[in-house]
Amino acid sequence: MAQSQNRPLIIIKKSGWDIGLELAALAAAGANVGIVLWFWSQLPPTIPIHFGITGEADLFGPKIIIWIMPAVAVFSYGLMTVVSRHPHTWNYPVPITPENAERQYKIGMQVLIWMKTQMLWMLAFVVWQMIWVALGKVATVNVAAIFALLGLVLGTSWYHLRQAHLAR
Repeated sequence: MAQSQNRPLIIIKKSGWDIGLELAALAAAGANVGIVLWFWSQLPPTIPIHFGITGEADLFGPKIIIWIMPAVAVFSYGLMTVVSRHPHTWNYPVPITPENAERQYKIGMQVLIWMKTQMLWMLAFVVWQMIWVALGKVATVNVAAIFALLGLVLGTSWYHLRQAHLAR
């Protein structure tokens, strides 16, 4: 943290893409809550709350537990939004200098907003899958889709990490 005190404070203007992704992330946080609200009355008192690697439910609990996912989504959205306002305090894979600070801050903000949006939509997908299994519409969660979404998040992180190294 001491190192961040020497970093330049630069206001980074959000691009159209950034604003669009921010709105998509906000929509995802809302979708996490909305999906549960929409199906709440249809959910049985006991629902699957954990799934094995095959996607089959292996632990059941009270339906109130499903609210953990939307709570995590809303909290994550808020936390990442607040953190995004202070890029000069973040850890970076390269040393920050007055010459590269703006480039690095932009890349850092891009990775954060992409990860926020992808993660929140992934949580919404997981909530939807949990509800579908609880209602008997499908037998298992779609593990392949969940792993593909996780791969997308990791791929985005890798891409931006590479961009940060190239923009030293």
